[in-house]
Amino acid sequence: MKTFQSSFFAVIAILQFFPNFSTISPGLVLLPIIIVLGVTAIKDGYEDFKRHQSDRRVNHSQVYVLCGGNWKNPNMTGKKARTFIRGIIPTSRGKDLLQDPEVLKYGAPTHDNTIRYDEGFVTEPQGEEHIFSHGPSQRPHWKKTLWEDVCVGDFVKIMDNESFPADILICATSEDENVAYIETKNLDGETNLKSRNAVSALTHLRTATECANMLNKFHVECDRPDTSMYKLNGTVVVGDQQLGVDLQTTFLRGTVLRNTTWAIGVVLFTGQDTKIVLNSGGTPSKRSKVDRQINPQVYAVNIYIQMHP
Repeated sequence: MKTFQSSFFAVIAILQFFPNFSTISPGLVLLPIIIVLGVTAIKDGYEDFKRHQSDRRVNHSQVYVLCGGNWKNPNMTGKKARTFIRGIIPTSRGKDLLQDPEVLKYGAPTHDNTIRYDEGFVTEPQGEEHIFSHGPSQRPHWKKTLWEDVCVGDFVKIMDNESFPADILICATSEDENVAYIETKNLDGETNLKSRNAVSALTHLRTATECANMLNKFHVECDRPDTSMYKLNGTVVVGDQQLGVDLQTTFLRGTVLRNTTWAIGVVLFTGQDTKIVLNSGGTPSKRSKVDRQINPQVYAVNIYIQMHP
């Protein structure tokens, strides 16, 4: 409806500048369109600003990512996109982490859609099993990183009651049977907890040192991202052993870890490739079918009246 009103007043205003069609002062005709466009611009600008604030809160959430010990994600990486507002008003919280040399940039799968972990590993000993760090360290450790800086191929450690920043393949959990419990109400509205299992060949990756050990190399082959919330096909290749990957061994973005102290996993899909984002459609129009049919007819009648006074 707003588009129709703006177009209607714009055409009427343009016609007033031609003597053959002019009926009133052009300035008087421009006043309604200026008001309509001004109010619309203020309203849309406020909504975009609030949406940007919401996106910023999500993107600046933090998660533990494997760092140190010469660990380097071997997957292809690219520059992180910057929004118009971020370019004008940089945030100190995000800026400090982005300037840290140990913070990994946004990544993407390799050209053959394979995630690899067979290079950039070290075997440096580590005394503490679960060491967390916020500063530089030579030993493999878990470092807090912004969600927007998590890339495909990163090892992440999720703590109890934390949300998942991406679609993640489960390597190990704090439970004896390597089972994790998640809440999926953000995806399907169900409040009952669901169980997920770690990949059996990766359950030994329970510490930062083991995740960064070159002897534990493996790679993951997955289908391209799709919108199906109940299907995920992939294969974990560990030496000569191949194991299937499905939703039972995967944490989806939008779910929350519950009743599990911690879980370690490997990022499969991030950003727009995650299932929850792929299934996020635009806001449906509230205009009725009659409204959509009548507006063009009213528009044509008014144009005809202006051309044949």
